Amino acid sequence: MMETEAFLKTIKEEMLAHPVMTHPFWNRFEKGAFTKEGLKRFSLHYYLHVLQTRLYDAMVLARTPSEAIQATLASILWDEYGRGDPEETHPAQFRKFLRALGLQEQDWNFVTPLPEFEVYRDVHMRLCQDYDIRVGLGVVGLAMEYPIPFLYEKLVPGFRRHGISDDALAFFLEHMPTDEIHSSLMEAAMRPELKAPEHQALARKGVKRSLDARFLLMGGLERITF
Repeated sequence: MMETEAFLKTIKEEMLAHPVMTHPFWNRFEKGAFTKEGLKRFSLHYYLHVLQTRLYDAMVLARTPSEAIQATLASILWDEYGRGDPEETHPAQFRKFLRALGLQEQDWNFVTPLPEFEVYRDVHMRLCQDYDIRVGLGVVGLAMEYPIPFLYEKLVPGFRRHGISDDALAFFLEHMPTDEIHSSLMEAAMRPELKAPEHQALARKGVKRSLDARFLLMGGLERITF
């Protein structure tokens, strides 16, 4: 039997070792190896991903019997929705970024989803709704929080190489410290649910399937960006 702390340490190591973390997309993007049009395509399609992320949290919140996890996910959603300020919701922050690229509402309202995004979305909808709750916790509490700052650290230099201001990059810059906090909060709330080996196995299943789907998504984003 693996103690909860040891499990969390191990699963973090597994997340950072997952192939999605070293997908060729990240290195190419960090170097700014894209055109202005490629950046616009990436950003419009990533916006679709941003719009969905909150919904996975809400699905798990609705299903978990743990009040501690409910409260933690509710606090994360409060952040996602701008802490009551409609101009500071995460989608609103991302639209500010899109406007800085010269894009307009008609551009982001009529994006045809990539097939890889549709797979990613459908996988996450199923993981968060149809499986044991510990699978969903592995998705929203681990895979969708802990790795994100490491990935966004690769995006920001690429944006800056193309002259995008930090003000326009608020969505990405704020996510790095915020997701570190969210990750720590979720770890604390989930510990009672991750004591039994079978529960740890279910959370690991959620983590792996989420990151596998993200790897597929990154392939689609690479195709349209470069």
